Amino acid sequence: MLISGYGVRALVAASVVFVAFAGAKGPCDSEIYCQGDLLHAVQMAKLYSDDKAFVDKPTLKPPAQVLASFAEIGGVNASREALQKFVNDNFGQEGSELKPVDLTELDANPPFLANVSDPTLRAFGKTVNGYWSTLVREQDNSALCNGCVSSMLSLKYHFVVPGGRFRESYYWDTYFTIEGLLRSGLRELTKSNIRDLLALVDLHGFVPNGARVYYLDRSQPPLLTLMVKIYYEHTKDATFVAEALPLLQKEHAYWQSNHLVNITKSDDSGVVQLSRYIVDTDQPRPESYTKDYELAHNATTDPAIQARIYADMATGAESGWDYSTRWVKYPSAPTDRLLYGIHTRQVVPVELNAILYQVEQTLASFVALANSSSDSIDYRELAQSRRKAMYAVFYDQPSGLFYDYILDEHQRSNILSPASLWPYWSFGANDEGGVSHEDGAWANVAFSPVSRILGKSPGGFPATLYNSGQQWDYPSAWPPLQYVLMQAALTTGHVDLATQLAQTFANSVFCAWFKTGGSIPGILEKLPNTNDTGHMFEKFDSTQVGKEGGGGEYTVQAGFGWTNGILIWTLDTFGKSLVAPVCPGTLLAAGEATSTFSSASTASTLSESSVVSSTPPPVSSSWVPTATAIPTPSSNATSST
Repeated sequence: MLISGYGVRALVAASVVFVAFAGAKGPCDSEIYCQGDLLHAVQMAKLYSDDKAFVDKPTLKPPAQVLASFAEIGGVNASREALQKFVNDNFGQEGSELKPVDLTELDANPPFLANVSDPTLRAFGKTVNGYWSTLVREQDNSALCNGCVSSMLSLKYHFVVPGGRFRESYYWDTYFTIEGLLRSGLRELTKSNIRDLLALVDLHGFVPNGARVYYLDRSQPPLLTLMVKIYYEHTKDATFVAEALPLLQKEHAYWQSNHLVNITKSDDSGVVQLSRYIVDTDQPRPESYTKDYELAHNATTDPAIQARIYADMATGAESGWDYSTRWVKYPSAPTDRLLYGIHTRQVVPVELNAILYQVEQTLASFVALANSSSDSIDYRELAQSRRKAMYAVFYDQPSGLFYDYILDEHQRSNILSPASLWPYWSFGANDEGGVSHEDGAWANVAFSPVSRILGKSPGGFPATLYNSGQQWDYPSAWPPLQYVLMQAALTTGHVDLATQLAQTFANSVFCAWFKTGGSIPGILEKLPNTNDTGHMFEKFDSTQVGKEGGGGEYTVQAGFGWTNGILIWTLDTFGKSLVAPVCPGTLLAAGEATSTFSSASTASTLSESSVVSSTPPPVSSSWVPTATAIPTPSSNATSST
């Protein structure tokens, strides 16, 4: 059935059947924020352009009174006007349970600036360092009435929000954010961020996607242990490691218990275990309710298939890549039908296992550091077993790349993404794992497509090569993925490529900020006809320098925690080699920027000459002008059970 053919009353009335089917498989038992008639009626009335707005509003009355008021206006039969008045009367402003924090710890001249040679980039880094003050929050429920509730989970410490609609802490964002916080000298703020996440593990057994009750059925890429690792590398605070270790082990146990899947080798020589993202739900995500509901009901009238779509959409959100052709059965499907074929739970993803390998190696080091020799789990052995399984399942020797494994197809995916290189950050090029590499030869093969694609992507390396309309596909270039590629290149000795990635990323961030009104007194004059003060975007367009990314379920967000963090990490790591760009279509003041990068660099982009389309050529085609093509995965050595 097509949603567009329904009026508001008919959509709301449909909730009776829907909720009866959904049962209690929402992320929590709240009849306001997680499931039930009220949530369905308000969201399907589309009172707000973003579904997240409603579920972020605290109540102005205790829940029982709110539910009674909903019944009084007719419940599922209420008109849109009545629902709007009901929300206005019973709910407060989203974000009102948060308040900014006076960041007294902030150093206006942090040490990382000394590693930046270019004066304009150094001044830009100093400016971005100052943005931390605008993103730090603490929870304050003092304005809530007695018995009133909020969808926020309890957070005790100070934390950094990503920005925009993301007004609470988020799991995997925090890792990339604290890479910058630590280089800004904000060690206590970093520890506060980590302690809040550890407290969530203590209470829930895992770190939810974000600090809201409607995220309690899913996590995100499990980077908490690696947060503690980089914190320790900066502070040598072994006491904090010992304090965190039991909760880090608890989180690892959660991922082992809930996310492992058996994969049988095709020669029947044994079974290996790897991890996947997987969420158990049969109803829409509360913060994206209408999109999920309409997707499922436009795709099918079969309630069982609708429930699978809801679970796979939630699982895609757990991955952090929400959404990508990596998670769909038919990547070349039309944009408006792409997600009909979502099957995220059937995908065993490379990067999740690469992360868990790093987690297990780090836990082994932490156990030794904390002198916890009585621990019965051999994390290093788990890591070695995982690495061997990754080579057996994901690794394509001719290309040197790692590809996701599709369970129900018993074969590897052929979708190239930065995840294909993530293992080179995790364990380098020469480690044992069932495949022997001499002098990193296969790593060189694996990185050659990165260099070629980057040469045609002045705004950054795209998430995939499919132009699907989803935000984790072409042409979006995401800061965390640029970071991973830089780390992978550094780990395998590809320093020139890492520096090229760093320069490209710095160009995108700087030019987007400058073109949206960024300026630096005495160094960089504000562009004429700009009324804003410069935006740090969450993602960028790979086809041109200085353009924000698009696609997905919401408008592009400014802020932005992980962009700030990765920019500062990039300046600290590569700053001796980086130069400020001359941004396309602009002139910098007084010739301060010295980069040879110019607007001419945007003349050749991937979108030209059918390089990328909704139906791109296979990865083995010579779509880039080079003698060596991007290889297609060879025949697979495994099948799923």
